[in-house]
Amino acid sequence: MATRRELSQEIQRYRQAEALLRLGLRVPVVCEMTRLSHWFLRKLALEISGEAPAKGQVPNSELWYLRGRNNLHASLFLSLYRPLQQVADDAVEPAEMLIVAFQRYREIIEAAGLPEVLTPDRAWWLLKSVRIPSLKAIECQQCGGRYLMHQEDLPGPYRCVCCLARPSLPDAALADASRPDAARSVSFR
Repeated sequence: MATRRELSQEIQRYRQAEALLRLGLRVPVVCEMTRLSHWFLRKLALEISGEAPAKGQVPNSELWYLRGRNNLHASLFLSLYRPLQQVADDAVEPAEMLIVAFQRYREIIEAAGLPEVLTPDRAWWLLKSVRIPSLKAIECQQCGGRYLMHQEDLPGPYRCVCCLARPSLPDAALADASRPDAARSVSFR
């Protein structure tokens, strides 16, 4: 018979799975993050969205993150996730941090009136790619924002695409999202 602690952990996994599926992650990704069965997650996805979950390969190209506006969106998401990771204790699951960071990313993109370029699946793959030292965030010497670069392409002094395009753009506007204190007001529960 399951203990009360085991039961609450199991319930927490089911809640995380529901939140991840509502966010738009594919079943294989949710399966990996929650360790719940693929069959159950497909049924849950069908119940949540009313249609069969997306099939096919999960986006997994690191080069996608390095192109133009994709890089800006990926760098923004990473700048929202990293502070959460720093202030979170060991009890906070990576799935919860992904949910909070992606919801924050969506809020910022919607407020700016921009199209959402980064999908939840791509955000998940980005986090996996950054853990493997193939992608690295490097600081722009002009605005202080952190942008993704391939490990092999790391330059000396770096200026981001925004600073190269608009040297007069205010530094504070670009570096605002990477402030560590911006994540402190976010609650995981």
